[in-house]
Amino acid sequence: MLKTYKFRLYPSKKQELKLNQFIELARFSYNKQLELKINEYKINNKNLSQFDLNNNLIKLKEENKNLTQLHSQVLQNINQRINYAFNNFFRRLKSKENPGFPRFKGKNKYDSITYPQSGFKLENKLYLSKIGKINIVKHRQLEGNIKTLTITKTSSNKWFACFSAEKEVKKQNRIENHIGIDLGLKHFYADSEGNLINNPKYLRKSELKLIKTCKNHSRKKKGSKNRLKSRLKLAKLYERITNQRLDFLHKQSRVLTNNYSNITVEKLNIQKMQQNKYLSKSIADVSWNKFLQLLSYKVEETGGKLIEVDPKGTSQYCICGNKVEKSLAVRIHKCNNCKIEINRDVMSAILIKNKAFDTAGSAEINAWGNVSCRNVDEPRISCIF
Repeated sequence: MLKTYKFRLYPSKKQELKLNQFIELARFSYNKQLELKINEYKINNKNLSQFDLNNNLIKLKEENKNLTQLHSQVLQNINQRINYAFNNFFRRLKSKENPGFPRFKGKNKYDSITYPQSGFKLENKLYLSKIGKINIVKHRQLEGNIKTLTITKTSSNKWFACFSAEKEVKKQNRIENHIGIDLGLKHFYADSEGNLINNPKYLRKSELKLIKTCKNHSRKKKGSKNRLKSRLKLAKLYERITNQRLDFLHKQSRVLTNNYSNITVEKLNIQKMQQNKYLSKSIADVSWNKFLQLLSYKVEETGGKLIEVDPKGTSQYCICGNKVEKSLAVRIHKCNNCKIEINRDVMSAILIKNKAFDTAGSAEINAWGNVSCRNVDEPRISCIF
């Protein structure tokens, strides 16, 4: 599997100036190559490949001598990004999604450069080609074979080094135990053991402070130093909310993967659910998609499985098979047949677990819907902070 290790960088003022210059040159190269690819198709009806864009780099360097400051493989990676952007565009077009044609990058919209194979060296400090040694906080041991290095700049002007490393996952012999979880908004999730995890609602709690900061920012004159200071203050506030949420998601996913070998979740269409104007902000705040992503790679590391089941019927049925219809406002599940009275989310978690496993603990497909399993043999990309 591929794991990404993220370390904080502390460049000097001179090095930071150079990094900003490199990112601006990368943005310039991206826009020029994208313009060439679009015009070539419009005029000559020819779709330039990544190899063609790489060949054009010689001409581009002759026109702009400053591009020679960038490492050659950084420039080639820019062409790879353009190629990925068009591949994703055609994929979404084929699957009848909102395609999103590749766009030109404006100022402050390009925030990273990637060294695919060479041009860097990690020891006590991080050595970058044409920049030198940069102070790095290596807070954990990097495991595996390093494949790429990406230097990123956040909106709050912080610098990070992201190392993508290939690591062999060894299958672990674990005791087979299963749990079902039901994701929600009132509670972050309920599990089939009867536990309810509260939703921290980090965005909602900081909403008043965000509104006040946004209003102050809008009053500042565009292009002034006060506006730059205000933008930085707003960026730090958003970054704090993101870090709080990510820390919470990492901890909750780690607890589940350490204690259970098989975890069953609902296969939710989160993108479609966010179209609900009344719930979209709450769904974005709870970040289900990120949680499932973290859960996926962590359960793979521990030798388990993440199983997705069809959510149909999990909120309107009882464990005895009796149908118990209820609206979202009803939070207690009461069955007239078996007389059980339990939190509706806990009942849903039990049904989610039962959809994937029978009483003996073997996987099955029942009448309610199909079961899909993410096996440990499938490749995963994870991020470690």
